[in-house]
Amino acid sequence: MANKSTDNHDNLHKELDLIQDIVKRMAQNSFQVKAWLIGILSALVVLEGKELFAQASITDHTFSMQMNLFLLLPIFCFWYLDAFFLSTERLYRELYKWVVKHRPYTDAYQYDLNTFKRTVNDKEENLMKGGNTIWDMMRSKTLLPFYLVPLAFVLGVLFYNYFRS
Repeated sequence: MANKSTDNHDNLHKELDLIQDIVKRMAQNSFQVKAWLIGILSALVVLEGKELFAQASITDHTFSMQMNLFLLLPIFCFWYLDAFFLSTERLYRELYKWVVKHRPYTDAYQYDLNTFKRTVNDKEENLMKGGNTIWDMMRSKTLLPFYLVPLAFVLGVLFYNYFRS
């Protein structure tokens, strides 16, 4: 018969594995968002929209401007998604730290992955740290350079096409 200490130890490891799987999934999602952005931007730039809208009855200049503006949409959408995944990943890292610190002393919130305000010994702790919002993540040193490069490229092409005519 297993003793209570062994069961608690096994439960701790199961809970930490569960949280770590979420962190891994968020990191993988972030990687996939970047890959999709590069793929979509590459496809749109290569096609230049001419094959996509062969029946368009607008001038090439107007179409080129619209296509360049359209390229901004996936950049901002994927930038937001990437920031969401990074913010969520950091939130679960805080949860991981909380479990490691408090689990030996309490079974409260065991396997609870949704509660990010926790009370132990009449002390409330908020795992949602300042500076970990989606908007803060969009300006982080890991995401900002990655998304500024395609944004600068698209804006450069947009200005070039605007002043060319």
